[in-house]
Amino acid sequence: MSVCQFPAIDLTRAESRSSILPNPPTISSHEAGWENICLEYYQLPSFEIPDHYTWNYAVVVHLVCQRVKRRLGDFFLFEDIQPGDVVVIPPGAIHSCATAQKAEYIVMMLSPQLINKAKSEDNSQDTIEVIPQFAKPDPLIYQMGLALKETLTSNAKSSRVYAESMGSALAAHLLQNYSAHKKQRYEYCKGLPSSKLLQVTQFILNHLAEDLLISSMASEIGMSKYHFARLFKQSTGMSPYQYLIKCRIEHAKILLRDKRARISEVASMVGFSDQSQFTRHFKRMVGVTPQELLKC
Repeated sequence: MSVCQFPAIDLTRAESRSSILPNPPTISSHEAGWENICLEYYQLPSFEIPDHYTWNYAVVVHLVCQRVKRRLGDFFLFEDIQPGDVVVIPPGAIHSCATAQKAEYIVMMLSPQLINKAKSEDNSQDTIEVIPQFAKPDPLIYQMGLALKETLTSNAKSSRVYAESMGSALAAHLLQNYSAHKKQRYEYCKGLPSSKLLQVTQFILNHLAEDLLISSMASEIGMSKYHFARLFKQSTGMSPYQYLIKCRIEHAKILLRDKRARISEVASMVGFSDQSQFTRHFKRMVGVTPQELLKC
């Protein structure tokens, strides 16, 4: 889907941000003279930010617990946010989010020039790129955000040098921890390599009873969950979650035919939280309920 179908937001311009945000920031660095990095601190009521993309690198640092529905690129996720969770949104990545709860967060925005400078200093110009990242803990970025906010509120006029040095450090951190090699992405353009696909499917089968997350599947084969989910679907025609449910139901069919375990026990053995959830997925995929299968 082309990004041209969505509005482009320049996060450095207040009039542009106002088209997607219900309220202006409580604190902003736009009057402090910072270059290549901006910071904004928000306290918002429940809100819904529509699909958009930006020209800048945006790093969102959440400060309170809340449940958020987020779109990032081609993926949607309900996130149970904890203080210190960080979201990374590179330029061009489609983003939207909504919450029914009060929100408090810091947004740090980096210019593409700052990221490119960090690449050149690391001799990796044009070989790696920052990739989108759903909310996850990052203590270093969390502390950076708090430190920049404190500097801005306590001594904004003399904060420029400190902010710009912190921006350089943040750019280096993003390239080190939130990037992928473009060559690697090209090699994987048709899906996961067969060896990695075999490795991750075996991992799924070995952990059916666990609360298996996409991040743990991706970690098993050394990939970011963003690229893993996309490539896995290219390889199998299913999302990792759909594949996990399919494997759980197939294994449940084997256990039910053995007739030595109750339906509730089978549900637990293959990783469903309760019997009703198990029954719902089972009937959707098999066409009959577990109880009906036992009668066959």
